[in-house]
Amino acid sequence: MKHSAIAISAPGKVLLAGGYLVLDRDFTGLVFGLDARIHVHVQKLPTSPGVVLSEIIVRSPQFRDAEWRYGYRETEDDGGIQIIQLKG
Repeated sequence: MKHSAIAISAPGKVLLAGGYLVLDRDFTGLVFGLDARIHVHVQKLPTSPGVVLSEIIVRSPQFRDAEWRYGYRETEDDGGIQIIQLKG
């Protein structure tokens, strides 16, 4: 079975003031664009038949080749997603 991959890139930004308050029109925020970008590579992992693997792996060469692993699942009540950091 063929596993396709998607690569995505987005510009970086720094939120200096405002946070989630900017969701209210009475408040403002201050954001600066950066020349740094985030690059994301998404692909399905091959698994055995009937096995569902729900894992997010974050690798960052900026932080001495650091790696973080997260598990995720859909919540039953509201259709959201619950994310749990896995021990590496």
